[in-house]
Amino acid sequence: MRRLKVCLINPRFEISFFGMQHALPILPGERKAMMPPGSLPLLAALVPPEHEVTIIDENAEEIDFERLRSYDVIGLTGMIVQRQRMDEILRTLRETTDALLCVGGPYVTVDETHFDGLCDVVFLGEADETWGVFIADYAAGRPTERRYKQAEPTNMETVPCPRYDLLDPKHYVSVAMQFSRGCPFLCEFCDIIVIFGRKPRLKKAAQITAELDRLKALGTRAVFFVDDNFIGNKKLAAAMLRELVDWQVANGYPMTFSTEASINLGDEPEILDLLWKANFRSVFIGIESPRPESLLETKKVQNVRGDSIDAKLDRVRDAGIVVQAGFIVGFDNDDARVFDEQFNFIQRNAIGISVVSILSPIPSTPLYERLEKEGRLIDDDDMVWFQPKAMSLDELKQGYMDLNRRLFDPYAFFERIYGNLSRSPSFRQRYVERAGGRRTPTLGQRLAYGKMVGNVTWRLGKALAAKGWLGKLSVAYARIYWTYNAPHRPDRLPLLDFVSMCARHWHHFVLSNETVSYWGRAGFKRDEMAEAAPRQLAAGAEA
Repeated sequence: MRRLKVCLINPRFEISFFGMQHALPILPGERKAMMPPGSLPLLAALVPPEHEVTIIDENAEEIDFERLRSYDVIGLTGMIVQRQRMDEILRTLRETTDALLCVGGPYVTVDETHFDGLCDVVFLGEADETWGVFIADYAAGRPTERRYKQAEPTNMETVPCPRYDLLDPKHYVSVAMQFSRGCPFLCEFCDIIVIFGRKPRLKKAAQITAELDRLKALGTRAVFFVDDNFIGNKKLAAAMLRELVDWQVANGYPMTFSTEASINLGDEPEILDLLWKANFRSVFIGIESPRPESLLETKKVQNVRGDSIDAKLDRVRDAGIVVQAGFIVGFDNDDARVFDEQFNFIQRNAIGISVVSILSPIPSTPLYERLEKEGRLIDDDDMVWFQPKAMSLDELKQGYMDLNRRLFDPYAFFERIYGNLSRSPSFRQRYVERAGGRRTPTLGQRLAYGKMVGNVTWRLGKALAAKGWLGKLSVAYARIYWTYNAPHRPDRLPLLDFVSMCARHWHHFVLSNETVSYWGRAGFKRDEMAEAAPRQLAAGAEA
């Protein structure tokens, strides 16, 4: 058996809503990306220790193709939004290396034929078992297959601790961790249930705390649980959270957490309390639409059960957790009035970070199959993949773009940010508690704080000036600050929090005002119009 050199590559993303590429250079630290791919450290852990493994995240470092000449196996992961860059990398590797080229991940799983001729081996769906078999066969000189697909879903209790040591933590805002895979719901547009199934599969709490021990030793301070639905199994999620609280207490609360979950989180007071005690700061919720008809159409029944979505969101906020949310326009029950309804709903519920997407029929999903049967899929429009039912193509496209510009008008955006503090005394109290109360800082702390505020403000000003927005936006930010931070107001933000939020707003403002799509293009490209929700950044062990 020979010793293999294996390289795992995550291709560069285009500028995107969650990528925060316009904000990261402004914020403190040396962050180059929001989060590394969660699948590649796990794949690296599945390679036997006698082999050499390297991870390249192109969002944090350039690919040195000359260096890759010496590797035996090179694997790429990728989503539909990375398709163009995946193709470029594979073609370059074909010309510059003799390595065996492997592709896995969400995109090849739903569009396998696209990679014909571009690579040697494909891995479809989960690869926790097939990847190890492939490596063993190739190292031993045995024949390998062209196509690998697991016969059964992965037992998450057998998954090893990912090789987080192959990543540089200072390059990222947070690190991706996975507690479970799968979601019990039936949303028509979602490919998660196609890839991972409807029965959630979970790790043991001991696996999670072991991974956290590893991350703590590496200096990681923030973790995003990229589960398809963190509360897919509520009983086991609550049990794991109790262990997480104990771990935080025993280690002096070294970590902050975030995740995503379904809206029925608002009906689970025990889980909400545990999330707070475990130091979860935010949760991403797929709300999709304020219209019950549209939710029922897409089989998102969990969003219409019980009391209103507004009431559920209030309960999440009262628990001290910031809500981020995803919305979709273009359902069959959406007419041109839906854009105002979406805007009013988002403002009313003070959802600061709100990503709106046009409905995307991803291959293999029930939505894609239905629209195909109805003859409504189209391939001659760069922005929309299907013929809408209750509005024209132009109405859908223009309404979508106008809605995003309205949402990230600075006054509308900060109305939502401050709304989190003003509408919920419980949230406001817990926000202060997490900030360390109202303790008087030392002189040294004051000086360090002032320096940090000055640096962020200076970099923000330079970024605004470079794109010609310094005059208008600096005036808007100043007015907003003095309006909401008056001494008598209960919803004041510390100055560093405010200027940091200005940097985040700037990122979304640029995308919604100076580009037509959230993917940083002058025009939409079909292959890039899929919602890159955070969970997709690390959805399983896929090559």
